[in-house]
Amino acid sequence: MRLRVQIPRVEPAQYQPWPERCPRCGNSTFHSHGFVGKPIRHTRFDQVRPRRIQCTACGRTMRMYPEGVTERDQSERLRGLSIFLWLLGVSYRGVEDVLTALSADLKKSQIHDNVQEVGEKVRQLQEKRLPRRRVRVLVGDCTRVRVKGQGTVVLQLSDGEKEVSLAVEILEGEDTESLQAGIAEVAQAVGAKVLLSDDTDPYKAVADELGLEHQLCQRHVVPNTLQLLAQIAEQLERKREREEKPPGVQTRTEQAIEHILELEEIILGRCPGSQGQLEALARMYEREEAPQKGQRATPFYRLKLLTMDLAADWPRLTLTERRRGAGQHKFVPSTNNVSERGIGMNIKERYRMMRGYKSRVSLVRVATLTAYLQDAGDDQALIRALAA
Repeated sequence: MRLRVQIPRVEPAQYQPWPERCPRCGNSTFHSHGFVGKPIRHTRFDQVRPRRIQCTACGRTMRMYPEGVTERDQSERLRGLSIFLWLLGVSYRGVEDVLTALSADLKKSQIHDNVQEVGEKVRQLQEKRLPRRRVRVLVGDCTRVRVKGQGTVVLQLSDGEKEVSLAVEILEGEDTESLQAGIAEVAQAVGAKVLLSDDTDPYKAVADELGLEHQLCQRHVVPNTLQLLAQIAEQLERKREREEKPPGVQTRTEQAIEHILELEEIILGRCPGSQGQLEALARMYEREEAPQKGQRATPFYRLKLLTMDLAADWPRLTLTERRRGAGQHKFVPSTNNVSERGIGMNIKERYRMMRGYKSRVSLVRVATLTAYLQDAGDDQALIRALAA
């Protein structure tokens, strides 16, 4: 995994600015009240000297820490470095060994807590920001990982136009009910109009139930359809070789081969106006009977199933052509690559180096944190997450 982040600095001689008002009484004047020693875990320092200030009205004292230091016993730089190393693929024990070599005594349980704490902060931050986003195209895709040794379904939801991650959800399965539970809340929060997904039936049912327009990933459908057409054509060619036909008479097999060529042109063109052609082809084969048990399906019956499916799904395959924004700009992507990339970078990349997640909560935190750092667009994201 490749992440570009800045790690917070520690400047013992530079202190946080004094507060404008006392949190207890609201007074705006303070005076210096000396310095105190504070042990700290860091790669260069083992102690810093926070400044103490006192309110002139109520006498409350407060500490002003040096830059990069908080009330924690770890510096922000050490916390950021421990999280960064783990996200890059080093194990918790490996991160402990690296930091020990840098004269920072940090145990693997503390490194784990650092990752989980920042991951939870980012998850809460993303959850708060979600209602303020406006997303026209919601892209969804699922993957499976192991949590405590059990296969677990994870749903990645992304913004199809801005290509950023919106949410990572744990599902009970890939059925319609589970998908709807994972998609509905996010779709409503961001005001989504279109759902973009692969061509499995549960996604179609969810889009219809939620009142969303639905675009099927053409990268899933088109190659598979062309491959199926090639297989049917091969079956028809073998049938034609065995047939005896009168001179000048076109057989039904030859007609079916012509229909396959027509279907290839329709699939490659993906013109919304081809709906009528598909429906006409589907009517030609609608009376074909299903094969008996143990028999192989005829090429004509296979064409029946294919033309029926294409005619039914054609509005979902061509939505990207029919829905356009200002200046006739196509704003609905033709593939769900953005969610597949999100799964690869945010969920699977770190997971490949692990024996599985220990909990569902950890899975969501880690995936959300990685997505946040990937999508931030600058190298200050980790610093902001630590300070949140």
